Amino acid sequence: MRFLFLFSLVLILHSACAAEEQIPLDPVTGMKMTGDWEIVRNHCIICHSPKTFLQQRGTESTWGDTLVWMQKHGGLWKLEPAVEKSIITYLAANYGPGDKFRRAPIPLSLMPANPYATEARLEAEAKKKAGLIPTAPPAGK
Repeated sequence: MRFLFLFSLVLILHSACAAEEQIPLDPVTGMKMTGDWEIVRNHCIICHSPKTFLQQRGTESTWGDTLVWMQKHGGLWKLEPAVEKSIITYLAANYGPGDKFRRAPIPLSLMPANPYATEARLEAEAKKKAGLIPTAPPAGK
């Protein structure tokens, strides 16, 4: 009886794992072909390889912040809200945090003092803060 129970439990777990693996992958990009994958493909692989985001993991918030950063610093155009939501939803659902998701950054208030802060570096930072050292290169260069 115990053997039958263990056998059926293993069978159930195996079928659950097999169901997850049955999402077909696009042979060209390697993306999971589910939901709005074509929208993501059409907007994301214009600028970079799909490996760039297929190797990442993130929540909807993380993927949303990534899009905002790319729009601000990476040259990504402004997306329609529905398209942006589709991209974020697809990425979070298919490339969301798993067991190996990176922890949140440690707040600065909990970080130890910088052991590499030398007298010269501290002096330079103080001069920058006081405006004695320019923070940007001169205009025209």
